[in-house]
Amino acid sequence: MEPKKNKNSDSNQFRHSFFLVGLNYVAGITLAAFSYQQLVTEDNNQKGNRFNGISTVEEVEKEVPPKIEIPKSPLEKSAQKELNLTDSIITIDNRNIEDTATRIILINIDDPITPIITIVEPVVDFPDIEASFNGGEAAMQQWMQQNLNYPEISIERGDKGKVYLKFIVEKDGSITNVEIIQGISRELDNEAKRLIRTMPEWVAGETKGLKVRSSFTMPIYFEFN
Repeated sequence: MEPKKNKNSDSNQFRHSFFLVGLNYVAGITLAAFSYQQLVTEDNNQKGNRFNGISTVEEVEKEVPPKIEIPKSPLEKSAQKELNLTDSIITIDNRNIEDTATRIILINIDDPITPIITIVEPVVDFPDIEASFNGGEAAMQQWMQQNLNYPEISIERGDKGKVYLKFIVEKDGSITNVEIIQGISRELDNEAKRLIRTMPEWVAGETKGLKVRSSFTMPIYFEFN
């Protein structure tokens, strides 16, 4: 004989599983209903707040009017100071801006300062070609007669004779170092020196084809009628 199966024992095996599935289903429906009710309540509250003049923080922020900034007027430029062209210009040299202290440097000079020595060319007493009056002897005699001033006091005293003079004819023909070798009186000697100093330029003497400084001696004769 085959043993018979109990139907109640087979159904009891699935009862616990069915119970858990049903419990989860009911819990899910209950949670969904509760969430739906909460959403509906919040929506009604928001609508009621709108009608009552009360808005949420987000709406308040949206309804706040934008802040209008008034543009600032440009600053008026200050009148430029009129430049005075007579003012001195100050130049600042910033190359050594860090060195503001005044420095004094003392330099010891061991060697003495050498004086400047002027080299004077020698005077030739007897050049190859003697210096001469420009135009010759006759021109010199004529010039002296026209420019000689006989002192009145010498005429009153009767002073007359020859005054010997010595002078140097420079390389450019000018006359320097006029001196009396033999004189007569102070008045006649001074007139003789004045006459020589006021002479026009001479022709300089020459030695070996070169102009030289040469000495010249000549008499000036004083005589009245």
